[in-house]
Amino acid sequence: MPTIKDVAKHAGVSVATVSAVINRDSGVKVSKELTEKVEKAIKELNYRPNRIARALSRKQTQTIAYVVPSVSNAFFAQMAQLIEDKAFAKRYGVYLCNTHSNSDRVELYKDILIENRVAGVITTLTWDIIEKGFIEAIQEENIPIIGLAGARVVEGIDTITFNDVRGAEIATNYLLEKGHQKIGFIGIKNSKTTKQRLQGYKKALHGAKLEVDERYIERGKSFNREEGYTLAQKIYEKCPDLTALFVYNDVMAAGVLDGLNDLGLRVPRDVAVVGYDNSVANYTRPKLTTMDLFKEQMVDEAMDLLFRRIAGEEFAPRHEQILPQLVIRESS
Repeated sequence: MPTIKDVAKHAGVSVATVSAVINRDSGVKVSKELTEKVEKAIKELNYRPNRIARALSRKQTQTIAYVVPSVSNAFFAQMAQLIEDKAFAKRYGVYLCNTHSNSDRVELYKDILIENRVAGVITTLTWDIIEKGFIEAIQEENIPIIGLAGARVVEGIDTITFNDVRGAEIATNYLLEKGHQKIGFIGIKNSKTTKQRLQGYKKALHGAKLEVDERYIERGKSFNREEGYTLAQKIYEKCPDLTALFVYNDVMAAGVLDGLNDLGLRVPRDVAVVGYDNSVANYTRPKLTTMDLFKEQMVDEAMDLLFRRIAGEEFAPRHEQILPQLVIRESS
């Protein structure tokens, strides 16, 4: 395998010049003529730089990490793709880490990301990330970390979150304006995001002078399609007079549509359905009314903050909040 010395000899330049061409962000200027010579030598010798050695000298690799509860959730999969695209444009690779809300996984990924000297981390601030000291461990290694999506804000780091209370209020008010009064809510147990969306749901009902009936509220164990299916049937069996459902996310709402259909109910004629996050809303039948979370805008802002931190910029932690927007489709 050719070495950097072989490249320098083949190009007729010094090792330092080859190093400067390879490490374009080193700040060392190399003329166009010498750069072309080095690049030609690299190609002819099929030389590959030792990334590990470079990482040891710079104390970071050309990689970042995206840590999520589960990439099987379409929302996080879509966010991951956007992050990967933005990273690629900067010539960075991305580690994708699924915690599945499991503390052991959080511990493992924390150690791996630190040992592999990632340049930065973007993570959803789930309870396990907070409780296991993930953020503090990453910060102790001087690795920039950004909190993206979810309901939590950590004062010492940059965060970009949703205004879920207001978003849920908008969604519920829309159903109220359509004439619905028996509106159910489906969410997740032990979820701060559910608490905020439930708060917005209740706020809208109170604003309409309606009592909040706990029978119309169901919380599941997981935010997947199967759970949405089960909870839709459960809530309708308890409350056959309900005429609308506001659901925690689109994936669960897709299951809700299936569950209602199997009960012989027509959407939206018998029961209207509104989801949240605009992840799979275009692929359901009927197409789902939902709250759009401006995923691309969020990723743009998060990646901009992360790369500014990686570059060494110092500024007070930023806490940005995105207001979701109602997207009306066929299910309501």
